[in-house]
Amino acid sequence: MNYNYKTGIFEVKIIACRDLAPVDTRKNFSDPYVKTYLLPDKTKSGKRKTKVKKHTLNPHYDETLKYVISESELQTRTLWISVWHNDAFGHNDFLGEIQLALDDVNFEEFTPEWRALTTRVAGTENTLLYKGDLTLAIMYVPPDAANGSPSRDTYKASSRGRKKKDPPPQGVLHVHLREAKNLIAVRINGYSDPFAKCYLLPNKSKSGKRKTEVLKKNCNPKWDEKFVYEGITIDDLKERALEITLWDRESMTSNDFLGGLRLGVGSGKSYGKDTKWQDSRPEEMAVWQKMLDAPNEWIEANLMLRSHMNGKEAKEPEFI
Repeated sequence: MNYNYKTGIFEVKIIACRDLAPVDTRKNFSDPYVKTYLLPDKTKSGKRKTKVKKHTLNPHYDETLKYVISESELQTRTLWISVWHNDAFGHNDFLGEIQLALDDVNFEEFTPEWRALTTRVAGTENTLLYKGDLTLAIMYVPPDAANGSPSRDTYKASSRGRKKKDPPPQGVLHVHLREAKNLIAVRINGYSDPFAKCYLLPNKSKSGKRKTEVLKKNCNPKWDEKFVYEGITIDDLKERALEITLWDRESMTSNDFLGGLRLGVGSGKSYGKDTKWQDSRPEEMAVWQKMLDAPNEWIEANLMLRSHMNGKEAKEPEFI
């Protein structure tokens, strides 16, 4: 293994295997190839594999598999190497695997060595995806501070003269999306083309959507973009939730989901009705509550992205 600090490329050199199990026991051979992932990423774009070597139990590959990844992200990953028999007419047969945590590997002193293959590690297929992190800030500006909104004192003084149907004074929710780190690379070139999208639930109409620009070939995008939601009361924010999702832009097909957050009170209810989207995690709830408790102050946070929204991977039904 080697890490090129100049190019940010992690290299895994697969040299050879020996004494593999024969799948064809009559002729005593297999058609083996090697496959790698950097767990917990098990997406199709995260897979690398060697060529198939025909009719051998001692294949020689001498192939280098490459990943474009930052050093800091690499230290959070586990290298999963598995060997398979290629079956052209059915399911490929598992021949063995190894897993190597990369958090404490000295690549400058790493030398090739034989490693014993093991049987399948329990739970490998169900590894939860780490989707990366999002840095953001939110702030609620109440009516007495929001531009163009009457102060609370003015509202009270004029309350006798207004009609009952007049709405109470309303404030503004400010959202600052700064950057994301360690996003999953969904493209074969080792990158994604990410953008972020926001809704203040339950409103998911077109007018309620806010989105950033697309930053191409970037798994650590820095947007530094701000959005506002006007006409919001503090009581509204106790019933609603800010949903932020990240996507890889696809020009010809549906956009790929990269991760998301949902900031709210996490009560499971909205305006007295049960709802699935009021499901904020403790760390998401904490950020939202700090904002409610401290109006006119930016509340900053760095949160780990969810791999799924509401138990199912989010769907992106539109093109941009």
